[in-house]
Amino acid sequence: MYSMSNLVFAFIIGGGIGGVVGWYLALNARGDNKRKVIMELESQLDQAKQARADYEAEVSEHFSQTADLLHKLTSDYRAVYTHLADGAEQLCGDRVSISEAALTAPAAESNDKPHLIEVEQPLDYAPKKPDEQGQLSETFGLDKSNSSAA
Repeated sequence: MYSMSNLVFAFIIGGGIGGVVGWYLALNARGDNKRKVIMELESQLDQAKQARADYEAEVSEHFSQTADLLHKLTSDYRAVYTHLADGAEQLCGDRVSISEAALTAPAAESNDKPHLIEVEQPLDYAPKKPDEQGQLSETFGLDKSNSSAA
């Protein structure tokens, strides 16, 4: 029927075609996995960007609301102070003097407060007097008669 050479030749051609088709399908399947991973990572990146944008919007809204509340608190404080000042002037007359300058923001001039011109850093130790031993001395607080006997 068929010769052996024709059968071997058909087997080699079929195996070659099957190998090429299998190799092509394997590359496409592996490429699909890479594409899927890339698509998943891109979607995760988009979700992270959206979450960050939402968070930044919430923070901005929070600080905007905080600023509005502080402005309202300041105006309410001024209203209470003005009410108390008016009441004190009406009820106490000349005995109480409340100035309107207290309602304005303080000026940042150092000439108004001369005691604040020469500000020094606080000391972390007690300064010694000229005729005393300092607290950092090795013999501070030791009785000399007991130390010589020991």
